[in-house]
Amino acid sequence: MPQVGFVVTSIIHYKGYVDLVKNGTIGRQMSQRGDPFEWSGGHPALDFVNTMDERPFHAPIENLATYRDLVRFTEVAGLIERPLAAALRDRAGSACARVAKRARKLREHLYKVLVAAHRADPMPQMDLVAVGAAIRAAHAARFLVASPSATLAHHRWVRGAEIDAPLHACALAAEHLLAGMDRGRIRKCGARDCEVYFIDTSKGQRRRWCSMTNCGNRAKQRRWRSSAE
Repeated sequence: MPQVGFVVTSIIHYKGYVDLVKNGTIGRQMSQRGDPFEWSGGHPALDFVNTMDERPFHAPIENLATYRDLVRFTEVAGLIERPLAAALRDRAGSACARVAKRARKLREHLYKVLVAAHRADPMPQMDLVAVGAAIRAAHAARFLVASPSATLAHHRWVRGAEIDAPLHACALAAEHLLAGMDRGRIRKCGARDCEVYFIDTSKGQRRRWCSMTNCGNRAKQRRWRSSAE
């Protein structure tokens, strides 16, 4: 039996994350801490994709530049437990840098899958295979142990695999998004200069913008100026 490590957050029960997004708790936490992440996705895998900011421009902003950034994102998104985040937060070195690099590559593979779906293009097999490989690695890094709580068992990370846990957690979130969410609800912001993806949970599925205070407001202002001319 593998040595017991930290608890794996179950992405199946990410409803609490969605509730935090809806009531603005995550947004307030991040604004208070000055963190740069975009929380319009409504799903942690989409927020992961959205960590590359200003994609349409020549100099997009990388918000997962370091391993510490990756740990911080996965902690606040609820993808890893706080005790694990505390143990990893100050880790550094070449191994950590490689994990962060692999996470960025996973994010871009997932982004290309979403772009193809949005454009109704054929699914990019190389990117889907790469995401699948990351998901398999994530499953291999965890194991079941008996649970004293409401469930009979829960997952824990294999001891020694903790440094990869933020990457694996993002892969498991991607699995839930691709295999567990209604594809018709996965949308891209309607602004031409915005590549933010989100889950449309609105009545009638008519949401167009990543945020009414940002892209939605800018579109409204453009319409107003056009009608005033």
